[in-house]
Formats: sequence, C-alpha cells, structure tokens
Amino acid sequence: MSFFTGGPRERPLFPVPEQELYAFNGRHWTDPPREHIVPAVLPWAQPLGRSDRTVIALRSIEVWPEALTLRVTVYSRDSLVEDPAEGLIDHRRKPDYNGLLVGVLFADGSRASSETVSVPSAAEPDGPVLRAQAAGGTRFAVEHEVFLWPLPPAGPLKLVVQWTDREIPETRTTLDGGAIRAAAKDAAEIWPGLGKRQANGLPVRRVGKQVALTPDWGPAVVREDPAPAPGE
Repeated sequence: MSFFTGGPRERPLFPVPEQELYAFNGRHWTDPPREHIVPAVLPWAQPLGRSDRTVIALRSIEVWPEALTLRVTVYSRDSLVEDPAEGLIDHRRKPDYNGLLVGVLFADGSRASSETVSVPSAAEPDGPVLRAQAAGGTRFAVEHEVFLWPLPPAGPLKLVVQWTDREIPETRTTLDGGAIRAAAKDAAEIWPGLGKRQANGLPVRRVGKQVALTPDWGPAVVREDPAPAPGE
C-alpha cells in the first residue's frame, strides 16, 4: 500500500507537433498557404514613400489562389530597430499614428489597414483582412510580409503608407488589381490529393493518463497507466 495516498495529479494537455501534412484547411483569410501552394510572383519593385533618410519600398508581390502577400522593406541611413525580428508595422488596439502605417483601398471602396488589431478568425470575415509581420533583415533594412485577403477586384488597388516620425506623408501607389487576379491562376498546388484531417485541433498527449488519437485520426482513445504493484 502506498504511503502517500493523494496520488499523482493529472498533467495538462499540450500539443504534439504535426508529423504529417494534411490538405489545406480552406481558411484563405488567415495566413498564406505556403505549405501547400507555390505562389505566382509579380516583380513590381518600386518605392512607396520616402524622406531624406528613409525609404519604404515594395519588393515583390506573392499571389496565392485567394490572397496575396506584399513584400515590403524599409530602408534607412540610420538604425531603425535593434532587432529586425520585431518589425516596424505594429497592429495595436490604439493605433500609433506617428508610426509606420500601411493600408489598401480596393476599387470597390473596401479597405483594410494596420490601424486595427488583426487576429485570425475561424469564420470568414465580412471585409478585407490586412496582417503585417516582420520577415527579417538588418537594422538598416527591415523586411515585412503584408498579407492581404481577398484578391482585389479588377481596377486600381491603392497601396497607402505613412510614417510621420520619419517625415513620410501619406503616399498612395496604384497597382493593377486585374493583373494581380490574373496572376493567381499561376499559383501551383504542391501536393494534390492530400487527405483531410478527421479531428479538430492538434493531436494531444498527456503524461500519466494518456489521451491519444488513433492512427486514422478517429475518435480519441483513453489509455490508463498500469496500476502500481502492491507495496510500490
């Protein structure tokens, strides 16, 4: 009989890394489907805004079947940030209108910008989604990925930047929405015919009492640890 009668407490669940790639989940508005699609690339490098010591530039556009990624780099003659991984475009609940702002205006009048907090959602949003994140670089050239969903309609797509602290006023650059839509057909699927996941969320495991998914991702199976021998 055990001296300590309380028994071990149940360990919390934690995710197990994926070991197999499954079909794309169909949520085109959350992130680029980079594990499933090779995007079409439009080499439309051009300045978006500038001052004496700072330049905001579009380097290229990656076009996915239903979204696009703007590759935007900020160049400066003086150090922009200690850690380029932090980036310069910051989604905040209260926008910093002195900081670097990025936005788009579609031909149909709909718009999206870095003024708002952008959190991926399970349900399809009612309006366009713009989400910016750092993509490396150096202290003098900070790279960003600006994800935009959906693809713009045919007509002018206006890309707007502003950085008051760096003396860059609101500047608009017009891109061809129709050409972007046309490029989407050249995005190539990498793994056609991948199987769909049959369980919601990540597989989980627990130390002690274990919760596991069957090999075909069916219902959860509960495995009990063997009971300790008497006197242990």
